[in-house]
Amino acid sequence: MDSKIKHKVINSNILTNYGIIVELDNVENGFPVIKAVLKSVDSNLFWEVEKRIIENSGEKRFDNEEIVFSHINSKNPLSSEVHKNREEKNIRLYKISPINHKEQPKIGEYLVFHSTTFRKKIRIREIYNDYFLLEDDNNYIGVIPRIKVVRNEKAIIGDYVRHCEHQFHDLVDANDNFIYR
Repeated sequence: MDSKIKHKVINSNILTNYGIIVELDNVENGFPVIKAVLKSVDSNLFWEVEKRIIENSGEKRFDNEEIVFSHINSKNPLSSEVHKNREEKNIRLYKISPINHKEQPKIGEYLVFHSTTFRKKIRIREIYNDYFLLEDDNNYIGVIPRIKVVRNEKAIIGDYVRHCEHQFHDLVDANDNFIYR
């Protein structure tokens, strides 16, 4: 399920030897889980949130975020005004990594917090290193961490993931039978 709250990409940069840094607006309370997944409303591309970047000691922090500190010139009076403006508008910086692609979010694009929730089984469309790309009968695309699927190392494209109540999901075939391969 994708969150209804949209986060506009204000800035997006790739830093050599570090990765993608994205500046998002409307992040009032952070993201609800560590290693949150963001999904583009336009392109259906996914990114994993690695760390929140803190540039000023006065920035609001959230429980479910790993943080990294960035050092800027604190003697510059403009920088404190910029930080004050960011806090008022809930603008936050994050280090993110693409999930099975090499794109960075585009400026002006909208991202939403993504959590694949489902009550029926959902088909595995692609298998990535750490995620399964899933698609349901209505062509809804989602990702789920492989670690949340029992026997995930046995999965192949076309298998199904079935919801389970305890945060882990079952690997099943089209007939809802467990896959043991």
